[in-house]
Amino acid sequence: MLPIRYPRCMTPLILLLSIFMMGSCGNQAESPPYAAPTISSIFEIQPTIKPIPTTEPEFGNANSLPTTNPTTIAQATITALGENKLMAVPIYNDTLSDGWSLKNSSQVVIDVRNQDFVHQGRFSLKAQPQINLGILYFTLDETTKRYFSRSKVQALQFYLSGGDNSLDSDSMTVTIVGSNAHPYWVKNDTSVKIDGRVTDNHPLFSETRLYFLGINKPIPPKTHVKITVWLNDLIYDPAYTYVTGFYFKTEKTVSKFYIDDVKLLMQPTSL
Repeated sequence: MLPIRYPRCMTPLILLLSIFMMGSCGNQAESPPYAAPTISSIFEIQPTIKPIPTTEPEFGNANSLPTTNPTTIAQATITALGENKLMAVPIYNDTLSDGWSLKNSSQVVIDVRNQDFVHQGRFSLKAQPQINLGILYFTLDETTKRYFSRSKVQALQFYLSGGDNSLDSDSMTVTIVGSNAHPYWVKNDTSVKIDGRVTDNHPLFSETRLYFLGINKPIPPKTHVKITVWLNDLIYDPAYTYVTGFYFKTEKTVSKFYIDDVKLLMQPTSL
């Protein structure tokens, strides 16, 4: 076979293409190699994202009333300290303790030596409201020899009965009162305030109904029920220094009620 001969005019073009191809190959060989692809990021530890809560807080509305039984919340207080370590200070047990008075009660007839319905001992305290609204008020007198620091008082405890009648869970409220200026009760004491309050139409200290104190149904006739008011669970109360009294208020028709074995539960002095 005879060799193929190109026209003389094509020789420079072929030479030029050959040089270009050789140069391209040379440059490719001298280029730095690219890094191999990787999927290692897939196996990296990812940050933990906490889910957004989907339930409302227990007390979401500052103006609403509690929706759970405060005695359940108070169990944390009992567990932390030990109920048997709390010191019981009697306020009424057959007789009213020294330093305490009932003279600031209103619209109620009181018998401190009643023998009809007694939880323990010889007597109980009988109260007969004269109208729908009656207040049985225990106050610490100026002559008292013992003061009660709010930081030490854990609870008010008592036994309650409607006597011959049942007692509805919404027929009575219980209120603890205190002071920042006096370790005893003083009428018109203004030392305790609530920040931001713009009206005085509401009680300064919360008036807690029986059904927020574990009484979820009427108290049957001729039955005493133990009620414990844990001060730390009164979430609408202002801060104060001394416990100076407490009262029971009837807002519906309650012909009479009986109170017995009234005491304050306190942290021992050593704690």
